[in-house]
Amino acid sequence: MANRKQRRTRADVERIHTQTEINRRLYRAHNLAYFLRLEMLASPCDSRMLWLPSVLDYIADDIGDIQDLFNNPTHTA
Repeated sequence: MANRKQRRTRADVERIHTQTEINRRLYRAHNLAYFLRLEMLASPCDSRMLWLPSVLDYIADDIGDIQDLFNNPTHTA
């Protein structure tokens, strides 16, 4: 009996899924923000205007999704 794998309840599976989604989106937003800072230091101002709004919108979408997951933890993506 001690060697049997424990079965997870549905609530545990949903909690793990929610935590995984939050971690994935936080990691992606963190990496985008990190590389955004590096690109802003290295690239000329003219080229920034083309991609900066898209990257900031992408980060904002991830942060909004994270807030939704915190407010509604049973939501599955």
